[in-house]
Amino acid sequence: MSATGRSDEPRLGFNMHPRWLRSGPPEAFLLPLRDVGVSILEFKLDLDAPGWPETEALIDACRALEFRLSFHAPHKRPYNITPFRGPERRRIQQRFGPVIDYAAAVAADQGPTTLVVHGAKGTEPREALRRDTEEFLSWVETRAADLHLALELRVREPNVTKIGDSKRELLTFVSQSRIPGLGLCWDIGHDARNGATAAPPGFIERVTHVHVHDLSPQGEDHHPLIYGNAPYRSALQALRQVGYEGPIILEVNGHFVGHAAKGEGMTAADILGRSFRKIAQAFST
Repeated sequence: MSATGRSDEPRLGFNMHPRWLRSGPPEAFLLPLRDVGVSILEFKLDLDAPGWPETEALIDACRALEFRLSFHAPHKRPYNITPFRGPERRRIQQRFGPVIDYAAAVAADQGPTTLVVHGAKGTEPREALRRDTEEFLSWVETRAADLHLALELRVREPNVTKIGDSKRELLTFVSQSRIPGLGLCWDIGHDARNGATAAPPGFIERVTHVHVHDLSPQGEDHHPLIYGNAPYRSALQALRQVGYEGPIILEVNGHFVGHAAKGEGMTAADILGRSFRKIAQAFST
């Protein structure tokens, strides 16, 4: 612990999925992660996916190994929350209800649990999408008050509007929201794709969850930290300066990790370990 009473060690996490196991036992993959400081595992909660029973079994195994969990709400069709205020509201609630209940049940057992959420997206006016997002988050909070909601920074796209597709817009939304404790998920890879402009005043202080990944030379995100194209060092240092103590999740694509490992003559575990060490060094420096 530092003289201020807080730990100088980052709370490292990893986006977990059964495919990481390569048919081996969970311990063979997870215990080396623990050795490099990983204590949190993040799962996407798509309960309708064909492989959900396998994912649920892995979640149980991770909890038995005493990893903490965080969750990412599904967001691709049919999970887009637009238009939550219209006739699709009941369908969206029915689709998301089991997801929210599952995360809430874990939170009731392990304590404070993050659920990362994507805001509404579409071609509607931004204000309409803001209202959809606010009402959806309000419904989630009413259904599961113990969840800590974090709205994610999104990648901007032409001809579509996404709530949270810039740091300033995301900060404005969270600052004006009526949802108790609503935080920001700072996706540093998405930020890099958006140009990584300076954070507006107050943004860093509202961050409660972090996703870290690199960009390839072609601009693809969710790569391990091997290219230096995402400004994770300066971002993590800024977080430390304000006393950030939340999760820092390495959110990577397994195919990209495997490709990098082959190119470097290393194992995937080595590539992941190197990325986690870079995160820890950047945060602690």
